[in-house]
Amino acid sequence: KNRPAVGATLAAMGMFLGMQSATTATSIMFAIYFGMAELSGIVQLIGFLPMLVFMPFIKNIVAKWGKKEASVVGTIVSLVGGVMMFIFPMIPNKSFALVFYIVALGIFGFGMGIYTCVSWALMADAIDYNEWKTGKREEGTVYSLHSFFRKLAQGVGPAVALQILLAIGYVGANEGNQTWEVASKMPFMVASLYLISAVMGFIGLGLIYNLDKKTLAKMQEELAERKAA
Repeated sequence: KNRPAVGATLAAMGMFLGMQSATTATSIMFAIYFGMAELSGIVQLIGFLPMLVFMPFIKNIVAKWGKKEASVVGTIVSLVGGVMMFIFPMIPNKSFALVFYIVALGIFGFGMGIYTCVSWALMADAIDYNEWKTGKREEGTVYSLHSFFRKLAQGVGPAVALQILLAIGYVGANEGNQTWEVASKMPFMVASLYLISAVMGFIGLGLIYNLDKKTLAKMQEELAERKAA
């Protein structure tokens, strides 16, 4: 019944399902598609660096636009990055394809950076929402359920990636010596995982999470009045 908590949790699950499974798939993609397994870890850091960029400015961003609004814009940017990832496998030159992938990953990470910075703050507002609507403040229940589904997604993500790998013909015993058919499918698999992550984030924050800046201000004002009374 706590709509903001459901939306924020779905977004968190999308982030972990997509990014954790994509991380597993990306390592294999760099080994069998680009032939540069040693670069996978360094390149994947690009997806997380934008969070550091936003940290010094997140307070001002939230004050001006609101947590929900800023996060939704971020998910739209991530959607753009996810769609762009479907283009790099079509680039015949592997060096250009790698550069394009890095740019797309950077855009995806840039969009995800805002949500990453405010994810727990969104849950704090969801707890206030529960109190606002029901008169009960259930911090433990809301936080524990949110944490449970986050960790569930973290665990399921890599397993999902491995199942998809098996479905497209990946043979673990061959390590880096996969068929070209399998190698050519890997970039599209990685792009799909990142795009699913962005889609879940947009649905959770843009369509389900209902505490925009105006509603949040009204909620906080009414809660303050109740406590004062």
